Amino acid sequence: MGKLKIVGTCIFFIVFQCIHSQEYKFGKVSKEELQEKFYPLDSTANAAVLYESKNIHIEYNQSDGFQLITEVYKRVKLYNKEGFAYATDEVFLYKNNSDEENVSGLKGITYTIVNNKIVETKLKKDGIFEEELSENYDQKKFTMPALQEGSVIEYKYKIISPFISNIDRIYLQYQIPIKKIEVKVASPEYYSFKKFTSGYLPVDLKESTHSGKIFLTSKTRSGGNTRSVSKTTFHRDEIDHKIEVNNIISTNVPAFKKEPFSGNVENYISSISYELSYVKFPNESIKYRSTTWEDVTKTIYKSPKFGDELKKINYYKEDIDNLISGVSDPVKRTAVIYNFVKNKMNWNRKRSVYTRNGVRKAYKEGAGNAAEINLMLTSMLTYAHIDANPVVVSTSDRLASLFATLNGFNYVVTRVKLPDNRMMYLDATDKYGMPNTLPDRVIRGTGRVIANNGASQVVNFRPQKPSKNRYSIQCNIDDQGVVRGKLSMHHLDYLAHNFRVAFAEKDEESKIKRLEEKYNFSELEAYTITGIEKYGKGVNERFTFISEDEVEVIEDEIFFSPLLFLRDKENIFKTEKREFPIDFGFGFSNTYVVNIKIPEGYHVVECPESIAFKLPENMGVFSFRSQVANGIIQLMIDETMNTALIPAQYYQSIKEFYNQVIQKENEQVVLKKI
Repeated sequence: MGKLKIVGTCIFFIVFQCIHSQEYKFGKVSKEELQEKFYPLDSTANAAVLYESKNIHIEYNQSDGFQLITEVYKRVKLYNKEGFAYATDEVFLYKNNSDEENVSGLKGITYTIVNNKIVETKLKKDGIFEEELSENYDQKKFTMPALQEGSVIEYKYKIISPFISNIDRIYLQYQIPIKKIEVKVASPEYYSFKKFTSGYLPVDLKESTHSGKIFLTSKTRSGGNTRSVSKTTFHRDEIDHKIEVNNIISTNVPAFKKEPFSGNVENYISSISYELSYVKFPNESIKYRSTTWEDVTKTIYKSPKFGDELKKINYYKEDIDNLISGVSDPVKRTAVIYNFVKNKMNWNRKRSVYTRNGVRKAYKEGAGNAAEINLMLTSMLTYAHIDANPVVVSTSDRLASLFATLNGFNYVVTRVKLPDNRMMYLDATDKYGMPNTLPDRVIRGTGRVIANNGASQVVNFRPQKPSKNRYSIQCNIDDQGVVRGKLSMHHLDYLAHNFRVAFAEKDEESKIKRLEEKYNFSELEAYTITGIEKYGKGVNERFTFISEDEVEVIEDEIFFSPLLFLRDKENIFKTEKREFPIDFGFGFSNTYVVNIKIPEGYHVVECPESIAFKLPENMGVFSFRSQVANGIIQLMIDETMNTALIPAQYYQSIKEFYNQVIQKENEQVVLKKI
């Protein structure tokens, strides 16, 4: 044992030394890196970051003042074709009025081995794409060329930004492993930043200071009269100051493993963020920059592209007057105006809290971004004497802001307060939406309602009650094990809404194909669907089926699960440990009513017994009731999850809950020939 310990220690020391002694220089990729077949610490990885460097610092130049400089260098190994996705990267560039961020020095190389020689292919212009994402963001995207399994890619670039306070979140982990990452953040003493970390990995941050200098050049002219030639004298001044430095070096960072019902995993990956707290220049008073969410929402409301747009009424006044004439009930007025906007306007898929072309132009063209459509709706409701306010939203794909920032919101919906104090939330971008039935991008997000005076309060969009699916099967089994019957599926609430979003525009053949593939039917006939156009109501699917793969016949015995093809066969929660929440989006309830007629000449030898169990804190419940009467097996099963977002501390309870559900749903009925 002593010798094994020594050998193990030596191996660890050698690996540690190799990691820390290896130098990574652009253009210098080794054959060893190219010949590596898999990542040593995670053989399942499709790709790995061999090295990444981020150098973020604030520089001063006399023509532009202080600028934020971000230098990025990254080297990635692509082990197989699935890893090719990591050969594409994107840079988001912020802009505001005439100020904008720019990328310079973008270079990239793909390395491969051909005939035992390293071949280099450089990134060219045809692999670089630029797109305007919104009024405030441009995107520069690039894809590395000549990819092969085993290739190594590397690239570098520099972002020059006039926005000192906008240090982007720095990722310290990805969904692929990282061999080594180095981060350096340096700022002059005039700028003080707060730090926030996220994720579940320890962050080894080291702080230090060193001296810096700012050089200022000025010039003076002298002379220049009739008797002498003018003379220009240049002066160079030096300003000494302190530079505060943060260094992070991490090695062998494991990949972040995405798990079922993860929500936006970007919120749980290890990272560090910086917020500008205050600015203090010599001989000047301190200026605090940290803000609250109330400050942010007031700033949004005061913007001409938000608050001023709410005040415009002339473009719709005549249409709304005609629309609400004779309609006095506030609920009906709200519904009439909401449906009018929903039917007239088409969302251009752009998410923003600010209008782009203005509500008037959007109304004329019948299309606009989220702000234009829902600010228009809010304004119309207010004009109709409905108590309506805009709600700014951070959608589900948006990174959760660790501190108050104007970039924290990217969407708008409308809140209506009825005379009886009930609240209704409306999103007219969603053709299938209804009051208090919002799209998934909103309910998984966060929001703040903004009142006329700029005051705001937090909004939770998660539905308070579970959405329901109801399944009803009437079937019989013959002595050959073939199941014939009828199935009715009733989708309600958010499950009906999501069904419409996914399938409303698809033809019947597509709907049938989905069911055949999901349940492995031998035949599916007489398919009908009702309620799909009755928004706010349930959607009902009915059909007859033949299934030949759910029953096993062995001599004079028949075996099958009484839930047949509707049962879950395995637990999707497989990992031993989970560090982040389980996000179902909304609570749900699946109810199954099953009646199975057994073949003549057989009787029931075994049938799963009734049982019920639940999760802690009333988060969920499962009940299974069975009985046999007059040659018919009858089941009533209910699986309800009351809580949409479950903290990680309950993961083991959830895992065990579904272990029991799977076990129960797969218990067998045994029939024996009389």
